[in-house]
Amino acid sequence: MKHLEHWTILSVIMFSMLFSGPMTGAWAEEATSNASGLSAQETETWDEYEEMVLTSENEDAHAAQREYTPAYGSGYTDPALNYWTLPMDIADEAAVWDVLMQPITVLNGKSFERPERTQITVRSEPSLDSPGIGVVTCENQGVHVLERGQEWSLIECYSASFFDSKVVNWNRLIQGYVQTKYLKEVKPDTSMGLVIDKLTQRLYLFREGRLYSELMVSTGKSNSKQPYNETRSGEFLLTTKVGTFKSDNMTCRIAIRFNSGDLLHEVPYVYSRSDKGYRKQEDALGKRASHGCIRVQRRLTPEGINMEWIYEHFNKNTKILIWEDWQGRQILEPEGDTQLYYNPDAKPSVAYYHSGDFCYACPKVSLQSFAYADLDTEPYSSLVRCPYCAPPLRRAEIEEINQLHALGGDHDPVLTEARSYCPMPQAEFKKIKGK
Repeated sequence: MKHLEHWTILSVIMFSMLFSGPMTGAWAEEATSNASGLSAQETETWDEYEEMVLTSENEDAHAAQREYTPAYGSGYTDPALNYWTLPMDIADEAAVWDVLMQPITVLNGKSFERPERTQITVRSEPSLDSPGIGVVTCENQGVHVLERGQEWSLIECYSASFFDSKVVNWNRLIQGYVQTKYLKEVKPDTSMGLVIDKLTQRLYLFREGRLYSELMVSTGKSNSKQPYNETRSGEFLLTTKVGTFKSDNMTCRIAIRFNSGDLLHEVPYVYSRSDKGYRKQEDALGKRASHGCIRVQRRLTPEGINMEWIYEHFNKNTKILIWEDWQGRQILEPEGDTQLYYNPDAKPSVAYYHSGDFCYACPKVSLQSFAYADLDTEPYSSLVRCPYCAPPLRRAEIEEINQLHALGGDHDPVLTEARSYCPMPQAEFKKIKGK
């Protein structure tokens, strides 16, 4: 009888699979509770059902996340594929590469003394007398042209407000007017392109139409006194090598300008008595930590990529896409059978889990594979995420980030509060800041 009961349960499951889709609610709970004690054949059928449910849930979650684009919530529609309409889905490599290779519309700053440090005010109406609602950096910040007129054009962009900008509106997606005479189109370099995702805190390097390498970064972390620390999202061009510069007590090497004062550079170090102290800032990679610049890992990925490689190989007008971490965006958990790797003979201090079977953290070691689903079980639960090859986060880490970014929440209340008084002229912001 018990054997018959089990097959009755499985028959219900299979009927659901064929005609109704995965079971939910009380049906699923009851089926799960009665699924113990199954034979090997019955267990295999049950496992297939659970795998189908997980696959269906992942597909639904993936479809829901594709609703988020850089212009999410804009109110303006554009049928063409471009930065503003591109779903923020790094797995869609063909679409990402297409956008990376497309011409970009920027504002011409050649008539100004410092073109790449000059900002143009975006107006609420097509008139120089109308209030400013944000700013755009000339030469390397892309804009979305919504309506092109003879004298004025309606554009869309993220306001590139810095602490000294004429109008402050911290990284807010805006629609407003600029004089058409400033608009120009630039063809990006085609040798490579970069994507920075502020949700995952990763840099994705594309070459020859595909995702080539993945690196850990730290983007800006705002605070109540410095809301302008938030890295500005948008579509940009890497234009000028800046080299080394100082930031507080830190030294930042091999920097490349992409948005006025925002630079792409190697993770900074602090001089100690004996050597360069990278550890504190390197430990923060994968999290927000900078003053607005994008800090990139110096350790080599399995493909041999780090910030130094980017600095040496990029060409002027390499395009970089920076994706906003909209409230509601979620990191999708890797499939359970995703293969990770580790060295079973590693000392506890360097017991890493890796994304592939080769890593510069241990280049001469033959690594053994295991499934992502087993990452939180022994002997893998004590492994540390490798700082070289950027393996996926643990399930608990992903859940923590996703909970913070869940719909209805606020993952950055400090920035939300700072935006409450924007847009605002610089003079008024100084008065507030003075208080």
